[in-house]
Amino acid sequence: MIYTVTLNPAIDVSLRVIDGLMPGSINKSFGMRTDPGGKGINVSKTLKVMEIDSVVCAGLCGEDGMRLAGMLENEFEVIRITYPSGNTRTNIKISGENGVTTDINGKGPMYDKASVEELKNVLLQRLVPDDVVVISGRPPMGSPDNIYADLIRAFKTIDGVKVILDCSESYLREGLIEKPYAVKPTMEELGLLNGRDEALEEADAIVSRGISRCLISMGKDGAVFADEGKKAVFLNAVDVRVNCTTGCGDAMTAGLAYSCVKGLSSEDTFRMCMALASAEAETEGTYPPEKDRVLELFDSIRLLGQ
Repeated sequence: MIYTVTLNPAIDVSLRVIDGLMPGSINKSFGMRTDPGGKGINVSKTLKVMEIDSVVCAGLCGEDGMRLAGMLENEFEVIRITYPSGNTRTNIKISGENGVTTDINGKGPMYDKASVEELKNVLLQRLVPDDVVVISGRPPMGSPDNIYADLIRAFKTIDGVKVILDCSESYLREGLIEKPYAVKPTMEELGLLNGRDEALEEADAIVSRGISRCLISMGKDGAVFADEGKKAVFLNAVDVRVNCTTGCGDAMTAGLAYSCVKGLSSEDTFRMCMALASAEAETEGTYPPEKDRVLELFDSIRLLGQ
């Protein structure tokens, strides 16, 4: 089973404007949708369209948290923890015909140690060998730097469990120390400035530290993937019509989890991650892509030498 952990989920409100957001002006929306959001939840939504089951693990609170729980429980098995105060955040995504997306993210609740410990203990009672845990996104405000490192360390005590980490800043730095199975940082999150060659070098360095797989997203410039025992490789971004870039990174993370379940090769894992991200870019808001489109793009992607 795959478990996706989202400690700071959201209700995503996605708006479409003609030319993109114009600050200081009246912006008229011609499209709106509301979805359950948060990086781990986006991973679960993508896995579902690929016909892979997952359990959503989410920290919720307040009236909006109960609303989000109702949205999720229509689609997934949900393990929910309830923070003692605050309200689950609302995120606004504004995208235009120019392919540019502006995100306005709410702040959400404060960190509560007892609630996170509760979720950790519930998962430790459920995890069995070959399960996958995806830990994604920014945790609640006030969270300690090692919040994800502690979860990785705990889940790795169950032999055969694979942990995939997608986060940033100190949470990423501390998480890397505990050697999750795979990580999916962006260039910015790693502080990389010099493009493909630097990303290739960094991916190899991360894998050399005992992390089996590293996927570095470079946005419109493509991505770099390194697998244990192999040199890092690069792929250009797939040429698709971009509607909204929100959720593309989460689709990539879903590809890493999908690969674990399906036993994909290194090359096919990278192709699937790129296909999922590209198909997601074509969709509105954080709505997941269609499986047929993902498979069509997957078939079209070739690594150098294939």
